[in-house]
Amino acid sequence: MIDTSLDSTNFYFLIAIFQGIVLSCIIIFRSRDSKPNLFFGLLVFLFSLSLLHLILEESIHAFNSKFPIPMEFSLAYGPLAYFHVKYIKNPLRTFSWKDVLHFLPSLLLDVIFFLLLFTYVRFNLDWANENITLIQTIALVLGLFGIVQLATYTYLIYRESVNMKPVLPGFEKVKTWLRHLILSWCLLVGFLLLAIPIALFFIKKLDTNSLYFYKPLGVILGLFIYILGYLYLLKYLKVIKNYKDRVRRIHFSKNEFNEKKEELLHALTKNQLYKDSELTILKLAKHLDWPVNNLSRIINDTLHTNFTDLINSYRVEAFKQKLIESDSDKYSILGLSEEAGFNSKTSFYRIFKKETGMTPSDYVKSLPK
Repeated sequence: MIDTSLDSTNFYFLIAIFQGIVLSCIIIFRSRDSKPNLFFGLLVFLFSLSLLHLILEESIHAFNSKFPIPMEFSLAYGPLAYFHVKYIKNPLRTFSWKDVLHFLPSLLLDVIFFLLLFTYVRFNLDWANENITLIQTIALVLGLFGIVQLATYTYLIYRESVNMKPVLPGFEKVKTWLRHLILSWCLLVGFLLLAIPIALFFIKKLDTNSLYFYKPLGVILGLFIYILGYLYLLKYLKVIKNYKDRVRRIHFSKNEFNEKKEELLHALTKNQLYKDSELTILKLAKHLDWPVNNLSRIINDTLHTNFTDLINSYRVEAFKQKLIESDSDKYSILGLSEEAGFNSKTSFYRIFKKETGMTPSDYVKSLPK
């Protein structure tokens, strides 16, 4: 039976739940082909569902045993936020079966485990009443696992945001949104890291003092719905859409990749740009009139290397070529290395040995006289 003494806090929670469900629908269906919207909308919906579950647990005695329907999917929070960021970064990526593995803990624990547990409790109420502390302990221990998982995804989101290239208009605004997301996860992790160990320590008093655990958690979930949900809808949804569309437009087809690869190699060999000791990926991109992230992706995906290693390989080959020229004996090894584009003896020796497996002096000695 529902507790008729529904307090004002729960009333405000119910308003937040209603608005969260409406917000999630608007975000998801605002642009149906938008993966960032889909994952973030689902996240807001799960916040709302978790808050509803919290209220029902407080208002209906033995709610989980009466209605053994999974409503708490906290282990899906991190993966949803992670893929929200992944699809902002690369809107052309496809969702593969490996991506589904991110949601496996939520499926196994949030759904199957708790469904079986509460179904068992439903038909064994006497056992459940005698072992209520055990059941609560299991739930809290799984909560500790949830902290680790959420902290891991917070780091993954941070790493993805750091790796985004600041080359497109709107990047700084997108970066600000990602900071809001990361700070929100840190707030949730911090609260759970404090609350769950305390709850485990006072496990026998948890029933009589549950409001000290559930109310703050409800407030945090409510803030997530209001602040993150409305912030995304009113301020960042359009920004992210425009940024995502620009990212989509600068990706290439396979034929375009090959053409760009040949253009890059031609520029390096014909113009000998690698001889510029101050050459950076930004300078090379400006020379080619390409966005930096296009150049980086072409080097990574078609040449299977990075900018630094690519330029160094050209410089090493240029040094080798100079050694076999007829007038090479006029120059020192260091002089030839500078001609090839190296700007210091230390870096030259280190890179040459990495590329060839021997020092420049040993290589010179190995040449036929």
